[in-house]
Amino acid sequence: MKILSTSQTQAADRYTIEHEPISSLDLMERAAQALLSWFNQNIDPSSPIVFLSGKGNNGGDGLALARLLKTHGYSDLMVFLIDRNGSPDFEANLNHLQSDIYQEALDEQLKPGFFSEDTVWVDALFGSGLNRVLEGRYVDWIQALNKLSGLKVSIDLPSGLMGDAIAQADLSRVFKADYTLTFQYPKLALVHPYTAALAGQLEVLDIGLHADYLQSAESSFHWSTVADIKSIIKPRKKHSYKGDYGHAYLLAGSPNTMGAALIAAEACARSGTGLISLNTARETFTACNSRLPELMLQERGSQAPSLDSYQAVLCGPGLGQDDGVNSLLGDILQNWQGPLVLDADALNLIAKNPSYLQWAKENWILTPHPGEFNRLLGLDQLGPDQLDIGIEYCRKHRLNLLLKGSISVLIEANGNCTFYDYGSSALAKGGSGDLLAGLLCGLLVQDYSIKQAVNLGMALQGKAAQLAEKELGSAHAVLSSDILQQIGKAYASF
Repeated sequence: MKILSTSQTQAADRYTIEHEPISSLDLMERAAQALLSWFNQNIDPSSPIVFLSGKGNNGGDGLALARLLKTHGYSDLMVFLIDRNGSPDFEANLNHLQSDIYQEALDEQLKPGFFSEDTVWVDALFGSGLNRVLEGRYVDWIQALNKLSGLKVSIDLPSGLMGDAIAQADLSRVFKADYTLTFQYPKLALVHPYTAALAGQLEVLDIGLHADYLQSAESSFHWSTVADIKSIIKPRKKHSYKGDYGHAYLLAGSPNTMGAALIAAEACARSGTGLISLNTARETFTACNSRLPELMLQERGSQAPSLDSYQAVLCGPGLGQDDGVNSLLGDILQNWQGPLVLDADALNLIAKNPSYLQWAKENWILTPHPGEFNRLLGLDQLGPDQLDIGIEYCRKHRLNLLLKGSISVLIEANGNCTFYDYGSSALAKGGSGDLLAGLLCGLLVQDYSIKQAVNLGMALQGKAAQLAEKELGSAHAVLSSDILQQIGKAYASF
């Protein structure tokens, strides 16, 4: 799914209005119906719901939703207005709304204790058309709302965010949503690593914008969907054997951090890989055979063996950073020509030895978490320009990078970006990165492309985490080992 700019968003609306044809007011009603459907599925009709509506079309969306909720059994509604005079579609929806549920915004009411703690707050102040940092009373309202209890829902964008202008955002002046209900496709600010947390859970609602415009619009940013996953999974053939599904090579593990290597190796195996060879320290062989007897073990030496018989290589999980390991990694980076996943200590060694990047290739994928990303790129901390810096890095070195987070982003060697929201708080545990790296290597062995492997690997890990959370009853209790047990069911879910 494409991520369009603010100007493209506005153009998509205009194109739909002109070519369906449909009036702008009717298109707003279509958006309100989509919002209503979400509320019917997720919000108890007895909940008190309070809207804060601006005077533009985002406010009009809020007014149209309030009217529909009123007619569908939601009785405890209140709408605060910035102004009674606004855009034509705003005013049309205000005229259709019962006057007993709206009033002018009153600052003294937006304080703790005035509203019940189970209030659902609907932010309809500003949408994707905002092009400046908020000031004055808007900031006061948003900061007051952020302190109040209750579920917070934003329409289109959390007020204070701008669709594309990430660097201009003042995060202290943005409504902090639990859910953001956006239309047709995500906006960059909703998925960007710097601002995504302010959007909470992102829900993309189909409002039937004209397909011709969406197909023709150009974008280097994309959003991964379940439909993408279903279309790329390769079926297993009845008449096949282990050699048909490739041979993976893992340079991973050390006596003190063998768990990381074993998690990666098991994930690689459960991805569907036919054979796995693990290069590790001899003193760990007993642990390896006990945990994963399917592995073929190679004793770690001073030189990397020939890799001619392998289809993909993973370096890093639990590897350590001593001189011997550093030399082995250097040999592989210089001589291996096939798909390569670099994670954990492999990334830390590259950060210490940036000259290794002279051998980078378009079939490399680096998988850093934010701390490793900082070290690789020489940053002190992640800021609003982190995505731009990552894109420049990938273009310069002609490699791919998956920046992991609550929303992860694949930056390809050509600068294209794909964003993923398959995450779960169950993944906020040691071993999650090793698991993902193993999945990616296993999929690359099976001849998936880099992008296909990341799309499928991210989805499998996220779905398996959700399944593990459901089985154990809480994300608190989920371990990476539990997630591994759910990979098969995750495959079956797509």
